[in-house]
Amino acid sequence: MTVVAVISSPRRNGSGDMIAEGICEGIRANGEDVTVFHLNDMVSFRQCQNCEACKKSGMCVLKDDISPIINAVRDADGLVIASSIEFNEVNGLFKMFLDRFYCFLDMNASTVLPKGKKLATVITAGLDSDSAERVSKNLEKVFAEHFFFEPVGRIAYTNWMMPAGMPIDKDVMDEAGEIGKRF
Repeated sequence: MTVVAVISSPRRNGSGDMIAEGICEGIRANGEDVTVFHLNDMVSFRQCQNCEACKKSGMCVLKDDISPIINAVRDADGLVIASSIEFNEVNGLFKMFLDRFYCFLDMNASTVLPKGKKLATVITAGLDSDSAERVSKNLEKVFAEHFFFEPVGRIAYTNWMMPAGMPIDKDVMDEAGEIGKRF
């Protein structure tokens, strides 16, 4: 099994990054391969152009730093996603990545991905635990209903504005590892 982790946190070693890594450790403990992408490392990226070319070719025709991530997701058996909350929604980099999933829908809005890919979701917030919970549920629902991903767990974590690199609660990290083992 191969799993792709897509982390859109702008801060390395931030809460989302650390929790996602905890999930990845659980996946690796099962002997599975994980490829991690940090969206903030991208230099060249474009939002979905709604050009419809993907409906003819089956592939997104944009060539940028999101392209290899989309291709990796296409081939993977599972996906770990992590985003921080900005103004009560996923951050802009994650939204740009998610919009590129349009290439995974055919002309009838049916997914072209194999059904049953595993999904783990991590949403972090500085203060707004209600938004983190709402966004994590909604995001899980989008992946399950539109792309037939099979959710294996989600974490909505509020860090109360702690600086990057601060330790995450042990019970949260234990839960992350257990989610990873469900892949």
